[in-house]
Amino acid sequence: MDMRDLTLPYCTPEGFELPFRDPYGVPHGTNYVPFNRASDMNIATRATFAGVKVARTHEACSLNEARAIASFNFNPYVVDIREQYPVYSQDAYNRARVSGKRMARSRVMTYDVVLTFAFDQSRLHYHGVSIKDASKTELSDRDKKRMEREETAFAKRGWTWQMMLGDNFSKRAFGNHMLMRSWIGRINIYSSRAYAKAFATRLSGHSLEGSLNEIVARNARYMGISRDYAFTLFGIAVSLGYLYVDHREELRVDRPLTLLFR
Repeated sequence: MDMRDLTLPYCTPEGFELPFRDPYGVPHGTNYVPFNRASDMNIATRATFAGVKVARTHEACSLNEARAIASFNFNPYVVDIREQYPVYSQDAYNRARVSGKRMARSRVMTYDVVLTFAFDQSRLHYHGVSIKDASKTELSDRDKKRMEREETAFAKRGWTWQMMLGDNFSKRAFGNHMLMRSWIGRINIYSSRAYAKAFATRLSGHSLEGSLNEIVARNARYMGISRDYAFTLFGIAVSLGYLYVDHREELRVDRPLTLLFR
């Protein structure tokens, strides 16, 4: 599966439920803790930032990962994002637990990102993404072997997997996503879902004349809400698939708004 081939437009299904753990015992949502943290990495391109889909802090070990994770937070198919996902032998884990020892980190393989897709209210699907630097014109034999192991491991679980290059996520799109993330803050996006849907329906069905600030302000006045909350609803609507921002354009409050699938 290539997630770029998923049909759009699409809206995140209502009423889905994330289990506490996946079938392999790894927690979902706010209970998930990345196996590697950005602070563990001695590189300048690491980053941490608050998530949108789930109210926890994402740990990106490279700028490429940061761009990808930001993009996934605004993909309507995605309902959970678990970066630095651990995979290990259950037998080795059991032996370590019985002996009262922590399993050696060298025995744990981590995957860049495991996404959870919601295809409907009751059907969740797990999809792995390996993110590689686009500046590498050719993958090393070591990288190729690792990717083969990853794809094989995912296939054995009945999960899908793909490799994506960092240039699939542009700097402009990253800036747009982080701006919308700042509008949303750390609220539970699903608690405001109905308002976001109503706001998106009104905004997309009326004139987009003027700047984004003017457009949002007009619709906020009509709905009787504050402009700040309207910007929050705008970001939530994009995350859930009620609005689609054209990332070929820079999203700025003082510029016109360009939407897709309108």
